[in-house]
Order: sequence, then structure tokens, then C-alpha cells
Amino acid sequence: MDRGVRRVGLALAMALAIVVAGCSRSAAPDQTTGATAPGAAASVDAAASASTDPGASASAAPLPSAIAYAIHQRQAFGLRDDLAWVEQVAADPTARIFPLDFLMTPDEATAFEARQASFDEVVAAVQAYAATVTDEFGGVYLDQQNGHVVAQFTAHLEQHRQAILEHLGKAGPLVVQQVTYTETGSTRAAIPHLADWDWLKSLDAAATGVGVDTIKNCTVLEISSTNPDAPALILAHYGQPTGKLRVESDGTGIYLMPRGWVDVSVKVAKGASPLPAAGRSTSWATGRASGAARWAGARCPAW
Repeated sequence: MDRGVRRVGLALAMALAIVVAGCSRSAAPDQTTGATAPGAAASVDAAASASTDPGASASAAPLPSAIAYAIHQRQAFGLRDDLAWVEQVAADPTARIFPLDFLMTPDEATAFEARQASFDEVVAAVQAYAATVTDEFGGVYLDQQNGHVVAQFTAHLEQHRQAILEHLGKAGPLVVQQVTYTETGSTRAAIPHLADWDWLKSLDAAATGVGVDTIKNCTVLEISSTNPDAPALILAHYGQPTGKLRVESDGTGIYLMPRGWVDVSVKVAKGASPLPAAGRSTSWATGRASGAARWAGARCPAW
């Protein structure tokens, strides 16, 4: 679960925008140079209501799911999202579901791809410069909603911003944001100390993941437990400063439950394509002929 510095290409733009929108929702307004701190993305319902006539009655028919989804995603990516426009695009025969997963006009798609290319250039410049100032660098991420790259530092924000632009060689969509912890120093250094899995069992908890939340500038430990006190006990055990470590529990404790097996049988018509890989299960057993079909089976782990 590495949310740290990475060079983000167009193929990852969708996932990162969701991360930025979701993680920024409750973030405190950090000191920022170049633009305001990223805002929260609206829900699908809020997106629909915000894009319709404020005077519309509460009993108005809900928007078609594709329209509501397009409005929501357009808000997350900072694209035009008013209802009239979204409906116009939906009716446009030249619109296409590319490069994102909702309809865009050819001009929108071209502009979006150009924006992503610009993001890639800025991220590369940030990474190159960050390698020289690891004692103050906190991380980098995309704020798709507001249309810029966010580079985090613990101090000297304007100095770092100017240095990055010098590496870039031109103006670019860059914002620098002040954070408390560096990425390679304080934040990431905490991860190896969170591998005390046996101790966690004494709390009726099992670790399911550990990593860095770049946007919130903290280390995240994910656990499975029904013990409501487990997160607080873990924070006390590791003695991390407030905000440096976040413990998230699924509340189920399912990873502590005994595991069993599920036997799966699949009937495949003759001449059909081969069975897919079994994933975490054992390999598919050799099929046996039965009339016009053949059988195959697998054993899968389950809780």
C-alpha cells in the first residue's frame, strides 16, 4: 500500500484522483503556496443536486445513473460538470468513454491527455529535486479536482517551489504544501516498527496492511479486529505523535477466524477457451469428459 512518490502516467490518473478526493475530505487546511488546499469531492447524490436547478422540488425524478456518475467523476477531475453540458455530451455521437470511464467530447479528451502529460513532467521534476532534499521532502500527489501537482515539504516552501520550476524549465501546474513529517525520514521510518504481529494477537487483532498516506502525511496500519479499544492501544504501544500514525480497523476480526476450503467445479463446453488461472487456489484439476462438456475443479481458501 505504497502511496508515496511515484511517476504518475495517464493509466493511473483515475485511481489517483479517487484517492485525492477521498483522502482530502477531512484533511486540515495546510499552509499552501501557489493555490488553495485540495477540497473534498462531492458524493454522487450531492453532485446531482448541485448540478440541477436549486429551485427544483425534492420530489423531482432522480437523474439517470450514467448522468449522475458522469457528474460525480467530472467534479473529481475538475471538468465541466453542469447538468446541461453532461446531457449534451451524452447525446453527442462523437463522445467516447476514453481516456476515463465516462463520456467525453473529443476536445475534452485531448485537453485531458495534455493535462496529464503536463502533470507527468511536473512530477518528474519534483522527484528529481526531492532526491536532493530528503530532509524536508514530504511527498507528491495529484490533485485532479483543482488541476495541479502537490509537492509537500516541511519548511522553505517558496524556495522549494522555485527550485522545482527551475528543474522543470518552465511554468507548470505546481503547488507546494507544508507538512509535519518527511517521507523518507519520519513517516516511512515508522513502518518497520509496526511489524509486531504477535503482539497484535494479544489484542485480538491481526495486521492486514501497512503503508504511507501521502496526502495526510502519516503512516497507516490496517487491522482486522472486533476489539473497539485496539486502535487506541496500538497508538499507545508505539508511542507515535498525534497524526503520525493512523490505525484503521475493519471491525470484523475476520482475519483471526479459522480458514476453510471451498471446492469449486466448473462445467466447460467442448471447444471453449481454457479455464482462467485459479488465483489463490490450487491449480485446476485435470478435466474429465462428460458428453458434450468437460469438468474441472479447484480448491479455494475461504473464511
